[in-house]
Amino acid sequence: MLIRLILFAALAFPVGQAEPGEPDVQKSLAEHRLAFARQAAALYRFRIPRREKVEVKLHPEPLLRWNNQVVREDDGMLFLWTERAKGRPLATAQFFLVENAWHHEFQSLCLSGFDARMEGTAGDGWSWQPNRPGLEFVPAENADPPAGAAGLRVRQMKSIAERFTAAVDRRGKFECPDELRLLTTPVYRYSATDQGVVDGAMFAFVQGTNPEVLVLVEAVETGPGTKVWRYGFARMSSFYLRVRRGDQVVWEQSAEPVPTRDRAGPYFFRFGAQTDRSHEIELAP
Repeated sequence: MLIRLILFAALAFPVGQAEPGEPDVQKSLAEHRLAFARQAAALYRFRIPRREKVEVKLHPEPLLRWNNQVVREDDGMLFLWTERAKGRPLATAQFFLVENAWHHEFQSLCLSGFDARMEGTAGDGWSWQPNRPGLEFVPAENADPPAGAAGLRVRQMKSIAERFTAAVDRRGKFECPDELRLLTTPVYRYSATDQGVVDGAMFAFVQGTNPEVLVLVEAVETGPGTKVWRYGFARMSSFYLRVRRGDQVVWEQSAEPVPTRDRAGPYFFRFGAQTDRSHEIELAP
């Protein structure tokens, strides 16, 4: 039984949430939480074996921010680490607040493996070494070759992402799943010519604005003057997930145990990673 659902369902009255009609208080809470989460994200370090010269960079701002009262998440942010600045995605993480605890939920987007750890006392010796790809790419069938202009390519990537529908099921039987909404504007755009990636975009299937499934679409060079489209899915939830194209299931993931015990898997849930001390953060004037 997935304990995350049981815990969140019990938290009917989140602590520290401003009353309606207090916009200044709400804004201050939001700013302090953002600063606290950004400081935590900056403590994570990533290293790619046999590619030590590739610097892994934290994207300066969260790609998305939300609260999701379906599962009692009072504040949430999607962070991204990339190979070099603005390069190919390496890993994503949702930092979300439930009552007074921050949970950190990671997903590898790397095609190989890497080592991750958190510095300082907040890390408490935590490490993560996914040893297999975080997603698998497949060719996009019946798609026109990647266009020469970047503006045209993003339309093509959007069209490929729109072929699919996605759902999440907190109960695991898919009898009454929650349908997810595709954000048709990419949450991140990139290229990695050293890996043959001419253009790429990351899209998100969301509940509200809380990402549950990620879709990466890439234009890759397969030979001199030859480019093709490929795509792959990655989980951003511990619940059961399913992606369809029409009536056909093309990707499905069973629930992940929480907290995560397998430090070699591409998904890692740090349950209760930090106690919320966002009120102690001093904001820059």
